[in-house]
Amino acid sequence: MVRTITRWTEEETALLLKLVDQYNNNFKLVASVFPSRSYSQVKGQYFNVLRKNNTVDQIILMKQRNVDSEVTTNKSKENQNTQLYLFQELQE
Repeated sequence: MVRTITRWTEEETALLLKLVDQYNNNFKLVASVFPSRSYSQVKGQYFNVLRKNNTVDQIILMKQRNVDSEVTTNKSKENQNTQLYLFQELQE
């Protein structure tokens, strides 16, 4: 059997993810669905996709944490300003 080296299409990758989920990481069975892909190619693509998605998730999480941090900082500044204003009111 001749195996060619080509890039994975989005359709192939989507099918791969669906099959791995369905067959519980049985890569031999999943690879049998892709006649032009070897076991190693199938398994490698799956873990590459996981790694890339994990990286994207981490970036999104980091951005969300930065936004949350900015909101918390702004609320803290607002509270300080309110307290300062009330203190000044009491002094007058």
